[in-house]
Amino acid sequence: MTIDRGGREALAVPGESVNLRMGLAYSAFCETHEPAWHALALTRIGNRADVTLVVEAVKEDLARCWPQVLRFEEPAAYAWRLANRHIADWVAGEEPVAVEAVTFAAVIGAFKQVANGLLHNEADEVRLYAAILELPDRQRDVIILRYLLGLHVKVIGAYLDRPVATVHSNLRHARERLARRLGVGELPDGGGEQ
Repeated sequence: MTIDRGGREALAVPGESVNLRMGLAYSAFCETHEPAWHALALTRIGNRADVTLVVEAVKEDLARCWPQVLRFEEPAAYAWRLANRHIADWVAGEEPVAVEAVTFAAVIGAFKQVANGLLHNEADEVRLYAAILELPDRQRDVIILRYLLGLHVKVIGAYLDRPVATVHSNLRHARERLARRLGVGELPDGGGEQ
């Protein structure tokens, strides 16, 4: 019980502190993981305004079922699947749109360091962007998390609910596909710490 300033005892509302903790946990979760959802959406959706709408929809869905999400062994993996579903629904329901220059620049900029001079002109950049979009979902997700966000493979494993060995395998296969598309022998793993 708490005492109010008037000297009367004020009854604490049962569950009020639980709701506050749940709200804080939800806010912290979204703050931590929203950049990943944003990066994923950015690669598939033509413009930043639509990306924001999709990410907000993901957050609204999470808020509606937050207590259930917390029961999952890897809530981040559930949220990632939810983000993928929202993005797929958005892409399926929209007419093909031109990719904004800022979206293209963000994705290609992240890969320029990895490509170590393998991108010689705009045509190479367009080919790489198209190749990223054509990757199977598992490989594209790993590439986005590794290169756009620079996440460690253990964190990627948690997002995708996969063993680290599987993440390494998906990365290797994705780099091989991208290298073939660019017509180079190998795309180095410039993602930093393994």
